[in-house]
Amino acid sequence: MQELKTLGLDEGAETALLGYARRHLRRMSARAQEAYTGDVPNFPICGLHPLGRLAVLIWKLAEIRACYEALGVSAEIIRETFSDVALRQRLFFQKTGKYGLSRGDCVWLRHLAGTNIFKLGVLQFQPMKMIYLEEYEDGRPFFVISEAQKVRLPASAPVLNVHIQKGADLRQKRVEESLKMAKGFFVRIFPAERFRAMVCYSWLLHPGLKTLLPPGSRILSFAGNFETVIETSDQQQALERIFGGRFRRRADYPRQTSLQQAALKDLSSLGYALGIIYLD
Repeated sequence: MQELKTLGLDEGAETALLGYARRHLRRMSARAQEAYTGDVPNFPICGLHPLGRLAVLIWKLAEIRACYEALGVSAEIIRETFSDVALRQRLFFQKTGKYGLSRGDCVWLRHLAGTNIFKLGVLQFQPMKMIYLEEYEDGRPFFVISEAQKVRLPASAPVLNVHIQKGADLRQKRVEESLKMAKGFFVRIFPAERFRAMVCYSWLLHPGLKTLLPPGSRILSFAGNFETVIETSDQQQALERIFGGRFRRRADYPRQTSLQQAALKDLSSLGYALGIIYLD
């Protein structure tokens, strides 16, 4: 658990994690080694209970750090990238009152285990091959992508997928700093790869928000960095991020934040979109 202190978890979390590690000491290395073997989402780490998931992942961080260092990533960026573990632990505790990680957290953190996510400033960046989300899992249409768009940015082209953590500082200056950092960082870390664009799939980019939020909104400012190329009325992510999920009755939706209050003016204005910043 040598990486535990670098995460800055609270005393209760540290005590619980150290207790788990002591109780399972003989199996910790093996569990960390096999944590992300197999296929998504059936990783062995997901089969543990929440505290075990967190403990095994933290045990594995020393190995993960070595992989980031081998790429030439600085200690500061590694620390910022690893902070996602602490953030997800805090959010899990707020929701459940327990220390640990959800199965969904562990599935997402496969990108960290695979040295394929980097936090640069206030945003996270994931190198990947371009994909167009054209269908739901059941085959129903999702995005309808024009052929012109596919020609301009072909599927499988190298891109940087931009992710926004909960609570990220979306002041325009901070966002611009992150985007600028990314342009230089990935040229240096992956000199043989020619990234064609930065892409962002998010409810934050849906044009319907312009009818709900004031012109000076940080969300609208963030969206303005991207060219929105396609949108859908699918509200799943928006409702999850704003309200914590979908409620049966309008009266049951929380109204604690100004964003929640704004969204409730017209839930039909929520949706999901793909935005792109072209790099060539």
